[in-house]
Amino acid sequence: MTKESSPASDEGVIGVQSKPPHDHNKPKLSRISTKKVRTGCITCKKRRVKCDEAKPHCGNCLKSRGHCEGYAEQSKKPKSSGPLQIRWDSKQTPNQITRAASPLIQVKLDPDSLDFRDAKGLLYFQEFVDLVQGPWITAGSSSGLWDATLPQLARNNATLRHAAVGIGALSMWYRQSGRNTLRKLTMPVHSIAEGDAHYFYGVASYCHALKLLSQQASVQDGIFLSVLALCFETLRGNRKVALDHVNHGSALLLSMLTDQDASRHVAAFAPNPKPLLAKVADIFIHLVTQARFVFRATPGSGPSLPNFTKGLRDRKHTLESFIVLICQLSASSTVTHRIPTVFKSLDEFEEYCAQALRDRSTMGPVIIDIIRTSDILTSIDHNDIGAFWERLDGDYRIKEFIKASALEMQSLNAAFLPLFNQVMLSDTKTPEYLRAVHLRLQYLGVYAFENPTQYHNFEALHAQTPLFREYLSLAEVAFHITKRDIANPAQHLSLQSGLSWRLLLVALFCRDPLVRDHAILMLKDYPGEDGLWSTRALYTLAMRNRDLERMNAVEGTLKEQWQRLWRREYLFEHGGDRAIFCFLAKNEMTGEWELVEETAEVQEDSEAIWERRPLTASGRLLMEEMTVL
Repeated sequence: MTKESSPASDEGVIGVQSKPPHDHNKPKLSRISTKKVRTGCITCKKRRVKCDEAKPHCGNCLKSRGHCEGYAEQSKKPKSSGPLQIRWDSKQTPNQITRAASPLIQVKLDPDSLDFRDAKGLLYFQEFVDLVQGPWITAGSSSGLWDATLPQLARNNATLRHAAVGIGALSMWYRQSGRNTLRKLTMPVHSIAEGDAHYFYGVASYCHALKLLSQQASVQDGIFLSVLALCFETLRGNRKVALDHVNHGSALLLSMLTDQDASRHVAAFAPNPKPLLAKVADIFIHLVTQARFVFRATPGSGPSLPNFTKGLRDRKHTLESFIVLICQLSASSTVTHRIPTVFKSLDEFEEYCAQALRDRSTMGPVIIDIIRTSDILTSIDHNDIGAFWERLDGDYRIKEFIKASALEMQSLNAAFLPLFNQVMLSDTKTPEYLRAVHLRLQYLGVYAFENPTQYHNFEALHAQTPLFREYLSLAEVAFHITKRDIANPAQHLSLQSGLSWRLLLVALFCRDPLVRDHAILMLKDYPGEDGLWSTRALYTLAMRNRDLERMNAVEGTLKEQWQRLWRREYLFEHGGDRAIFCFLAKNEMTGEWELVEETAEVQEDSEAIWERRPLTASGRLLMEEMTVL
């Protein structure tokens, strides 16, 4: 299998015809009449023989087989029933809710309690749990979804469990590969190295999960399997197939939430479905927004998310109106318009910060309306861009929202800083420390980056420089902790982090050249991958923009230089493997500044070579391709 191939397609299983990891038709052998071993090692349980229970490895196994797979973690039953946790399968109705143990107890697995037909399956599932409970994926993502909900669902659902085992096997392959980054990917075609067995076991298990879903289709399983498939394909570096899973998962969500029977579909999704649906939808909204910039092939060859795009059009929705619908679904009942004087916990601040981000979704339809009622998408006159920005900046709805939003963010900052500073005095090795850093980054991500009108105003961007500096400083702290605490590069996976994208925004728009260079260096050393972004592609684009800033500064006033930079546009084609950059460059023959388009193949170990090509949109904005969604 090459990087371009995949075990999955729109129809189910392609590319890899692997034998499923478990043969369910294999007759079971009769059990010998000895007392069942409950405390023995994994290997003895698998062989169904008596274990001498020597620690850390069974002596019988070492004598007879030369190795022992150790002991499964044993958890004592809690004295109290604990909080009510949701545990169900795809066929369970809301009336069939059962009381379950707390998440941290549930994911400590007993080989006898699950349908693991071999010790490897159990080992890989626990590796999956360790991965999704890791510090990076949980610190920057929806609270509870990764560290509790997904492991619980995968534990109790055969389709999702096989996908989880596949992810765990791939994570184990990374762990034993000696790699320190997700970026330098070379997937094995044949099992040559000893550790490659983990990879091929993972592919087989993943294919089996897709086969199970095709045999008994379920909307719930389809949505959650899309999330797990995104993890699998992102770990493999296959963003083209990841786009397919974003397409199908988001189309399923759209259908569920907008069909005539939407209320019935939502009620059948899960007990207390709205909070869970909102958390899952947050993942897809984040990735769909990225898909506006990342084309499966090239601009003009069709939308990257065809099913989702068609569904939006059929239902007379835009992406922005769908985001508003999701935000209404996820609105917190505990958040009031009155911000506390001081936040008492990180959980409390996270709810208010998330609500502030959701509030911004109401501006999306307004901005799209302004874009589509103007001539900006069809114009080839560079001066029309300035007129468009003036119209956007002067819209009374946007002006009122930005004014109210600025006051809200200032109040959030004042209420959070005492708690943040208190956590910063604690041990840097505690989970709360890293979480507080990420929450501060999320706050700055809204406050410093989410005002669309600032990106055409030189003075406004210059005034944001202290916030950009703080963002980079906090991001460096997060990187340092991650490198210290994470030995497995697979744990650098994230489907929801906006860090790398905001580093690119700093590298492009900050008016302090030293801060821009700082952001570029951080992109160069970025430890992981964020959803559909190729972080190396973001670095490649930032480096080319650095050259452009230097070329642009040779002529004109600061205002004229800045106005030329308004014409910059960028997209990524071939799943992010090639960057496209449009900008104004001086024609040395005529002395005029003309629009040019350059592309570069993204290189992992060397600097990219940029080449000019004919304009994709014949002088119009590439934004036209992005607003298809």
